Amino acid sequence: MPSSRYPSRAQAVGTMPRSFEVMDRVMDAGSLYASGRRLRSARFGSEGSWIGVVNISPAESRFQPTLVGQNIVEEHLARRYAELGGVIFRAARVKSIVEDELGVTVGVERFVYVRPPAVAPPLPEALTRVASTALKAKYAVGCDGKNSKVRECLGLGYEGHEYPQMFFLADVELEEGEIEAEGWDVAGGNGVLQADGSFFLFMHIQSNIFRTYYCATDMKTEDCTEEFLRALWEKHVPGGFPTKIKRFDRPQVFSVSCRIVTSYSSVVGRVFLAGDAAHCHSPAGGQGMNTGLQDAANLGWKLARAIRSGDASVAGSLLTYEKERRPIAEWVL
Repeated sequence: MPSSRYPSRAQAVGTMPRSFEVMDRVMDAGSLYASGRRLRSARFGSEGSWIGVVNISPAESRFQPTLVGQNIVEEHLARRYAELGGVIFRAARVKSIVEDELGVTVGVERFVYVRPPAVAPPLPEALTRVASTALKAKYAVGCDGKNSKVRECLGLGYEGHEYPQMFFLADVELEEGEIEAEGWDVAGGNGVLQADGSFFLFMHIQSNIFRTYYCATDMKTEDCTEEFLRALWEKHVPGGFPTKIKRFDRPQVFSVSCRIVTSYSSVVGRVFLAGDAAHCHSPAGGQGMNTGLQDAANLGWKLARAIRSGDASVAGSLLTYEKERRPIAEWVL
């Protein structure tokens, strides 16, 4: 998990009703829900003009589709995990996995990764005293993203393809009153599609903050600056995006893939994969984080039951994880 010193690489912005429901089983999802903005409509434009607004029908749930940054979701989950006695080891990555019929040993080493154009800060001395260690458990779950080291250690394939497009993401905080003055309070989501296949997304997540995305095939990491994005907004966004920006935060560039793992678990059955480590796709559809959260919810109670019972027949219920979750991932892909 990231910390304030090593910021979240989170990209997602939309949390769906079912994700709130599964999180509500282990924490008060109401406070997280209250921190976001309901997604009631989305506005679309192209080639210099707004085309129209699509209204989003209410879900049959006490939760509704909500714009709340993945970094905020992570903060709430991490806080609840700590309340339950969990410990998060930060600035680390998996380097090896050894399993047998009784459990798994995970080799861990110090490591910091940040997406371009950011540069990783130096590790504090307290974190460099021990370069590596090993953790033992009955089971392990790799939730370490599309470049999963856990998946690599298991020797599992990741079938699919890379998209040619790159994404440039940034959180933009506007000055007070700017959203209303410029007419950007019309819809929670705003999309602008160009004839060349490039597009912009502006998602109004909290207070005066928009999570903005630009997707194109001809981007260079070194070009991805605030000035670069402002120039594109001025040229392509109908009426332009508001220019009175208070803060331009968390800029990052990333590529996207359409892939799924060959198996959701190891041969021995002590190590599992969830989220982007098991499947990944373009963030444009807003399903990545939600699919991963629901993977974890499906697997979590089965792991708890297997650990508490110690009964081999109960542990067999873990086999239903892939049977139930793979079809969902394949449908999303």
